[in-house]
Amino acid sequence: MVIYEREHDWVMTPQHHHGLLSGDIVRLWNSAYISDIERWSEVIFAITQHDCCWIDLDETPLWNDRAKMPYTFIDFPLIPRLTFYKKGIDELENQSPYAGLLCSLHYHSFMIGNKEPAAVTFTKQEKARQHRLMKQLNLLTDHEEDLIKLHFQIVQFCDNLSLYLCMQEPGTPKADEFPWFKEGFPEIFSFTNGQKIIAEWLDSKQVALSPSPLASPAVVTIKLKEVTKSSIHMLGIAEAYHNAEWKERTFTLI
Repeated sequence: MVIYEREHDWVMTPQHHHGLLSGDIVRLWNSAYISDIERWSEVIFAITQHDCCWIDLDETPLWNDRAKMPYTFIDFPLIPRLTFYKKGIDELENQSPYAGLLCSLHYHSFMIGNKEPAAVTFTKQEKARQHRLMKQLNLLTDHEEDLIKLHFQIVQFCDNLSLYLCMQEPGTPKADEFPWFKEGFPEIFSFTNGQKIIAEWLDSKQVALSPSPLASPAVVTIKLKEVTKSSIHMLGIAEAYHNAEWKERTFTLI
């Protein structure tokens, strides 16, 4: 679950909805920045479905007693999270081996440097999967490996831009943004000439991207719930979340 706090409620966006928003973003990608069209539909599929593993986990949110807030995708307990990561990657691989490869790279990157035994085992298993899929898909040349790296960067960028839209209040001033995004996104593309892409809220409905990887200004939407703290206190997080109405936010990316 993607979550941020306001005075009287928690704004909660299911991970898969955030993933669908990521997919909407990549569909707007400037065609001049697509170096190889052959696998582009699989890239779109990977990005759109990259968080499908969270569908069941987010169906019933859990309360973090220590933090006194709902669990988020950042602090969700490691072992069940890794179990569902693997389940999601398996499902994607069955539908598109290339999408499975990209999502394996994506989730593997989260565990780099983590010394927990479960994380070490997960990284080893995913490295083996990646090697197997690259061999299966005949992607072992330097050109193909460079293309995988580019597609992986696009996965990460679309994920990050979607999180930017979901993890903070629309219109948040640059100085108050979530720390991950204040200095721009970490992915560097050839068309940016070595510069980071920086997002900034112009108002509560518009976000400027500089430089923009998109073909033109575009409108995207996200579904979320605003779950009041009073309802959580009375009903518990699971029932309060299920009783909350779905809301829709619309943004223009410029």
